[in-house]
Amino acid sequence: MNAAPRLNRRSLLLGTAASAALAGFAPLRAQEAPTTALVPASAPAPSPPVDRWQALARITDGALLRPSDAGFAAEAMPNNLRFRHVRPEGIVRCRTPQMIGDVLSWCQDYEVPFALRGGGHSYAGFSTTHGLLIDMAAMNTIAYDPATGRAKVGAGAINQPIYDALRQAGRMMTHGRCPTVGVAGFVLGGGIGFNMRRLGLASDNLVASEIVTADGRVRTLSASEEPDLFWAIRGGGGGNFGVSTSFTFDTVPADPQLTAFRIVWRQNTRKVAGALFAALDDAPVTLGTRVSLAGVTPKLHVGGRQVAITLLGQFAGDRQGLEKLLQPVMAVAAPELADIRELPYWDAQAFLMEPGAPAWYRERSAFLDTAPSDAFLDKAFDHLVRWPGTGAHGDLFFFQTGGRINETAPAASAFVHRASRWLSVVGVSWSEDDTVRPEIVRAAKDWQDALYHTVDHAGGHGAFVNFPDASLAEWRARYYGANLPRLAAIKAAVDPGNLFSFPQAI
Repeated sequence: MNAAPRLNRRSLLLGTAASAALAGFAPLRAQEAPTTALVPASAPAPSPPVDRWQALARITDGALLRPSDAGFAAEAMPNNLRFRHVRPEGIVRCRTPQMIGDVLSWCQDYEVPFALRGGGHSYAGFSTTHGLLIDMAAMNTIAYDPATGRAKVGAGAINQPIYDALRQAGRMMTHGRCPTVGVAGFVLGGGIGFNMRRLGLASDNLVASEIVTADGRVRTLSASEEPDLFWAIRGGGGGNFGVSTSFTFDTVPADPQLTAFRIVWRQNTRKVAGALFAALDDAPVTLGTRVSLAGVTPKLHVGGRQVAITLLGQFAGDRQGLEKLLQPVMAVAAPELADIRELPYWDAQAFLMEPGAPAWYRERSAFLDTAPSDAFLDKAFDHLVRWPGTGAHGDLFFFQTGGRINETAPAASAFVHRASRWLSVVGVSWSEDDTVRPEIVRAAKDWQDALYHTVDHAGGHGAFVNFPDASLAEWRARYYGANLPRLAAIKAAVDPGNLFSFPQAI
């Protein structure tokens, strides 16, 4: 264990010389003391109090942004624009684990609430705060070791630079598709992607990590060092146990070529859906997919519009192999679009990339242990054609799970969901124009909640902590299941004062 002492910066800064310097004058030397006392010697005039933000500026040596600073507004803006009005009093871009420890000490000394931000994509706004925003963007180094095949990634790195580094090294791992998502939030909640069925979750690929805990200690984590805390961060969710500063992953050689695809059906889509889930559910682990069913307003449906189905994914094989897998689906209806490409691995990822631009959105998730049944699909399609409409969209989509994910025992890491075949998500998004029409957004959310209820009744259980859902009543049980008691015990041990607190903190 590599431990750094906690430094109480407030105590340091409130020393006589530091206090005087921050107040704008130099401390008096003994020979410069005034000869005439203005107050009795027993009651010296108190020094002006140190401004807490001046104190933090000294600690962070130019890394602090305040609302009056250029660029502050852009730095404060989250990806989920639902929370754009939650503005911090300050943003500090931490550069080292020691600086993080000092900042955490400052937050405790001055009782300032804080939030942690990697990519800023929290679905529930947990990377926003009215206090101090601790931004990890400056801690973004990425290093690949060819001798071990491992990649060490700073907690402030986002996907695109990670993709670039892995491409250059000719390696791959389980990763997401949005180029601006931060690695920390991604891996701490488990980390899903099109490789997960054959390589496991991103957290399953994690072999070591570094974290700063509430006591200011910098801890190295692995299966042999601090194993309990290492267990907890692999699926226990971001921001619960400390500030993660780096992650070391096992990687594998990137595929010289695979088949990436985007296929869209708009005709006979209810029957297509049944055939599609049956075909995908029987597919080998070399197939990774996401199936999206798009909501349709009643007016458009009466006019002939059907629920569109979009199949997106990759197959570690050739085009002929993919077409053979999908032949039963193609026999039901020809797709309107079939963009199928044989590409080198990282070229395929560029094709599959999702831009993830800032937007207004809300998502609700549940795991399914079997493919959607006909009865479930009938109810889902009936609901999808009653989408009330916004300036954006409403969808029911499914990430294909299983494979290597389920080969790991539920208690082997904090990620407990090890029996599912699909991860279902009901998502709604709206436009800026909709934000001034609350009835539009309210109707969209009501539609979402009703469809989510249908998913639950069809066997949906649990929820994915990387898609935090503030409306979940039993969120602890749904995120963590049987692993919750152990997670709570580890939390109590490393953060007894509950410094790391947010609405869904353990």
